[in-house]
Amino acid sequence: MTGSLHKWLPILALCIGCNSAPESQIPTTVLQGATLFDGNGERIEKGIVVIQEGRIVEMGDSETNIPKGADVIDLSGKFITPGLVDAHVHFGQTGFFDGRPDALDLRDTLPYETVQKYLSANPDRYYEAYLRSGVTAVYDVGGYEWSLELPASAEENLNAPHVAAAGPLLTPVPQENLQIINTAEGKQLIQLTSPELGRERVKKHSQMGATGIKIWMIALNDSVFMNSLRAVQEEVGLQNNKLIVHATSLDQAKEALRLGAKVLVHSVDDKPLDDEFIELAKKAGVIYCPTLVVLRGYNNAAKALQNNFTVNDPNGAVDAQTKDMINSGHLFFKYYPNPETYEADVARESDYFAGMEAIMAANLKQVYEAGIPIALSTDAGNPGTLHGISIYDELEAMQEAGIPPSDIISMATRNGALAMERGDDFGTLEVGKMADLIVLEKDPSANAAHFRSITHVMRGGLLRPVNEAFKEN
Repeated sequence: MTGSLHKWLPILALCIGCNSAPESQIPTTVLQGATLFDGNGERIEKGIVVIQEGRIVEMGDSETNIPKGADVIDLSGKFITPGLVDAHVHFGQTGFFDGRPDALDLRDTLPYETVQKYLSANPDRYYEAYLRSGVTAVYDVGGYEWSLELPASAEENLNAPHVAAAGPLLTPVPQENLQIINTAEGKQLIQLTSPELGRERVKKHSQMGATGIKIWMIALNDSVFMNSLRAVQEEVGLQNNKLIVHATSLDQAKEALRLGAKVLVHSVDDKPLDDEFIELAKKAGVIYCPTLVVLRGYNNAAKALQNNFTVNDPNGAVDAQTKDMINSGHLFFKYYPNPETYEADVARESDYFAGMEAIMAANLKQVYEAGIPIALSTDAGNPGTLHGISIYDELEAMQEAGIPPSDIISMATRNGALAMERGDDFGTLEVGKMADLIVLEKDPSANAAHFRSITHVMRGGLLRPVNEAFKEN
């Protein structure tokens, strides 16, 4: 049977989870006719994807066998890639200043403790924004301990992306300076003051399911911190975990690589990369997560204080609370510390960030040319970097940095899954893997901006349009 995409959506929903039928009667969905990008660099014209019980059971070109009785969806003229993976997000941040009082303190109106209590009680607030942006998996690389519960709770929820989480971050920053972004009930940033504390935290976070131990900056001249960090490195190996490092200066990034970091969660933004960095990165087997657009996000959040930040969200994917906050930005202008210099500050900040972005872009191109794995990542949750839709800005920034859009596809899918340690489950379109994919109107290998042409997302075999709010399964 063949039919239009919308016609068969109700049938697809009913097919999910039918485990008791004999194999010959297992409900089968077939996506036929689209150009497939498998995430490993291969392109298949007029492709066929056969899906049963949420997994791909067969795929290939037009000669691929279609089981009898399958529900066939004709996608001729469209394009399919694996679901996108955002390898750097924070569920403990909102996309506005209420989640980062260290950037602009709104606590008199929006108490930070209240914000965090709400987020911990409603971790699904951003799930639909991700899925309807085509993001079927995310890596929370730093947050409160409650974020470590998300991978298990989200896994079987078809209204959620897959989640990996690193939990609380270890840092050389003094604890008194961290109070503004911690709460009385818990810490998301913990000062690393001794080898014993470091080992204790690595063990605890690993036992709680942390996929990586995150270091937030490296104090190269602090001997106590560096000794403690070496103990963390050793314990990470003993716990069969991996080191994730926020290091935006070249010197810090190189030290992270000497320590064997497997994920660098930001670009180097202070100076051009050198040969030593490239050699260390290759030796460490690191994945480079550039987060090119997060700085401009802060500038956009500042513009929102005068209602000068327009959210580009044609499919209405962003959650209502975030939209309301951005659209009500003028109500918080009173908290801006120097209102008389606001316009000059915003303009100066924009120029400064543009200079840093130029360094980051040049360094990303060098990393790409050296063959070091790169994973799409946004740092979503930071002010102005909204959950879900910020993925498009990042994709386009990667292309502007000089990476061919055809190569960006693997960076946006497979490499993020590898960073999450889920490469055996998703990130590519292969037999046996989860049926997580997106449908596009335009060819993403021709232009990264074509990811904005997304029409449908499939998570675990459930295909839905992205321009409609999800209904409960």
